[in-house]
Amino acid sequence: MKKYIILPILLLSLLFTGCDSGNGDPAKDNTPKPSETNSDPGDAGDLEMFFFEMGKADAFLIYNKKTAILIDTGEKGQGKDILQYMENNNIASLDYLIITHFDQDHVGGANKVLGNIAVKQIYTSNYPKESEEYNTFMGRVKEKSIPTTVLREDISFDINGIKVEIDAPEREVYEADPSNNSSLIVRITYKDNSFVFMGDAMSDRIREYIATDPKSCDVLKMPYHGKFMGCLSELIDKLKPKYAVITSSKEDKEADETKDLLESANVKLYRTRKGGVHMQSDGKEISVFQGA
Repeated sequence: MKKYIILPILLLSLLFTGCDSGNGDPAKDNTPKPSETNSDPGDAGDLEMFFFEMGKADAFLIYNKKTAILIDTGEKGQGKDILQYMENNNIASLDYLIITHFDQDHVGGANKVLGNIAVKQIYTSNYPKESEEYNTFMGRVKEKSIPTTVLREDISFDINGIKVEIDAPEREVYEADPSNNSSLIVRITYKDNSFVFMGDAMSDRIREYIATDPKSCDVLKMPYHGKFMGCLSELIDKLKPKYAVITSSKEDKEADETKDLLESANVKLYRTRKGGVHMQSDGKEISVFQGA
């Protein structure tokens, strides 16, 4: 059974190094519970999201007039691009930062982001991956005392007309590709439109998610930079997306088999190596622009 623990930031390093935090009971902090968030959209306006052009790295900003959510932060040195986009769009802070897993191309830009804007809450995967980027992220979170939740259980909450559902990994450690397979999978729903972000989930994690019988979606951020896996066919058949986004680079392109699969399913594909992808949703229709 999945379970999650909300820990004060001073205990996070103990958790990630495998140390026992004491009696095993969840420690308490001041993390806002989902039920305490503002679920009245008021004049929040349409939902927008931007898939950054960062080569083979992930960073996605979801926002309206009242809310901003960042999923992953790209590589080290790319945090400045996120901050510039936020400044250009008058976004002064983040309500949530979700780190799907701790590979360098997902957490690398976090130090820069956290050092320059306020973040109210962080959610992370349960599997640490030692690196300079991971260590600087942990140091910055500790310095800023940002409430941080290590997810071992699925959660969902609403904020200003946006529903967020985060599917947590079922295992503490996966035998194959433990970091990628520990990816958090995030579903964002705005009225009739929904968007699923698969992190770098690989076969074990994808099959777990399929087993939860997820609903269809309009947009699917493809797992693991468009690498082909046999279970992708079942994933596409289950989610039935209209659009797919792949984060890939000119040097490390998505697999031809993945492109062929999406084409055969009549899914419109956007690749961030061809430019950033900007989506706007009024809750019924989605407009897509590339290179903006």
